[in-house]
Amino acid sequence: MKSFRRKIALAALSLSILSTPLLAAGLDDILKVNLRPGWRAEDGTHIAGLQITLAPGWKTYWRQPGDTGIPPKFDFRVSEGLGALEVLYPTPKITWQDQVRTIAYQDEVIFPIVIQPRTIGNMTISGQVEIGVCKEICIPVSLDVSAILPAKGPIDWVIEAAFQTLPRAGTDKINCTFTAATDGMHLSLTLPHQNQDINGATIELGNSRLWIETPTIDRTSDHLEITTNILTPSGNPIAVGRGDVVTTIFSATTATEYHGCSGS
Repeated sequence: MKSFRRKIALAALSLSILSTPLLAAGLDDILKVNLRPGWRAEDGTHIAGLQITLAPGWKTYWRQPGDTGIPPKFDFRVSEGLGALEVLYPTPKITWQDQVRTIAYQDEVIFPIVIQPRTIGNMTISGQVEIGVCKEICIPVSLDVSAILPAKGPIDWVIEAAFQTLPRAGTDKINCTFTAATDGMHLSLTLPHQNQDINGATIELGNSRLWIETPTIDRTSDHLEITTNILTPSGNPIAVGRGDVVTTIFSATTATEYHGCSGS
């Protein structure tokens, strides 16, 4: 339990600077956000995109921000004519500073948005985007965005290019084992040896109340062993569905994402 509190205290210390007032230069000099309306695919799916352009030296975070940082949140529930909606996350970059791992985007990132329309006509997408942007200080940003999504229009090749930067889907079987550990649980994952040079891994469990330590990666002759500790608020193991485990492994140029795992 003490370890969990130390981790939360570290995060709170890192994020305490979020209350710092905006720089005198203003938010417009730090980032620009553009909701690209996209196009309607032949199968009726609508493809849009959220484009975030950052000033030099600034970054914003991936859905698993690393040891500190703010994961983005997208809320488009007030939109009109939209059915199911999914925001996709391009491959981020992992960096280290003073033994702190950051998983983020710099310069520019485009999040493809895949929408199942409820109408064959134009739609309106409206919502709120919450992100953190950091340089020497970190700033929480909450923006209202809106755009008309046309029923007819050309392919937006900027969004199309962003699809090429998404993590690829892993097809190998992953075995996972949960065991009791101090302040929570220990998770061990085994998957077939990857040919590329692996420089990092993330594990997500779909529960923001759990603190997942930076995983360690070990190679055997034919497998990768990825292990981490999961710290829980109570300090005791809790139920985690194997289907909720999302594992992403990173090389210098690609990322591979695995959904779910099986018992040994």
